[in-house]
Amino acid sequence: MNQYNFPKRLSEIRELAKLSQTNLAKRMEISPSLVSHWESGVRSPSESQIMDIAKSLGVSLDYLMNSEVRPRFQFRAQTPPTDELQAQVDHVLKEASEQIYFIDHVFRTAGKNLKPFGLKADFNQDQLVSVAAQFREALRLNRRVSLDELKGALAEWNVFVFEWALPDIISGLSYRGSTTVIIINSLHNQERKLFTLAHEFAHVLFHLGREQETAVSVIASKRDPMEKQANQFAAELLMPTAEIDKMLNEYGDSLRQPLTLAMAAKTFNVSVQAMFYRLVGRGTFRWDQQKKYINFQPEEKALPDFRVSKLETEISKEFLQTAISLHECGKASAGKLAEWFFTSRGKIEDYLANLGWEVESGLVET
Repeated sequence: MNQYNFPKRLSEIRELAKLSQTNLAKRMEISPSLVSHWESGVRSPSESQIMDIAKSLGVSLDYLMNSEVRPRFQFRAQTPPTDELQAQVDHVLKEASEQIYFIDHVFRTAGKNLKPFGLKADFNQDQLVSVAAQFREALRLNRRVSLDELKGALAEWNVFVFEWALPDIISGLSYRGSTTVIIINSLHNQERKLFTLAHEFAHVLFHLGREQETAVSVIASKRDPMEKQANQFAAELLMPTAEIDKMLNEYGDSLRQPLTLAMAAKTFNVSVQAMFYRLVGRGTFRWDQQKKYINFQPEEKALPDFRVSKLETEISKEFLQTAISLHECGKASAGKLAEWFFTSRGKIEDYLANLGWEVESGLVET
């Protein structure tokens, strides 16, 4: 244990977990003064106490002992959520910070170098169309972009994309530092996930230019200037102005019919809401008409016990493969994989069993 760094690290993660020294002490059934002494460096915890600290904070022992990679995701919402929802959000942000560390740790253990995302742009409203077109070309996107396509394209640019079960209020999170990570809400529908991914990519491009910067995109923060810019870029990336104008010339006033509007949205793999907002910008609709065309209901779903349920689609492919390779060479247990993937031990065992069956059948090269 690094005695010099541990007091600061303990205090940092305790604050990240939104616990006071007294609350942590209650969880551990110890005196609050002992926690204070640990954080001041007056005393050092024993190995068993360190394990108990990690358990009480709800983090892995590896993460507690790490002092190099530690992003802090900041939740921005104009309307404070309920205490219950705030607790869920705080838990998400703590685990997102942990996920960043796990990626770094896994790649270091595997002897691989993380390649940072190297591009940075300044947002310019007048140049938005051309900038989005340049990135469409650079990412080699089709005219109609799908979620899997955008995920794959970003992976080639060293952006790790995860799908997590999140509270509905959070649509996505993004981080840019030694690596670049985007997390989108797996409980949302495909159209919303696609727009969120493009939105988070905009944060990476325009807003996260310094070391270990993060962003959390929430429903209640759409008045935030950076959120508006991210929405504008996502709309232009997925629904280019030239394509929208071509559609307007073809369909004209018929787009004012709800069924036609829904068909237009489906053509671009976006929601009716996203298409409506796009057409407001082209003068087809007014903002005060949205209730007529949009019947948006929050996609409230009960949060499952784990963030990830489908390993192959919800975990960044390169991270998944690298972690599995560590298991295959005896450097990571199934339990450690479950910790890294924020999933259940059962899911890991099923995945490994299926992988083993494929190897034995000669369907996967060994």
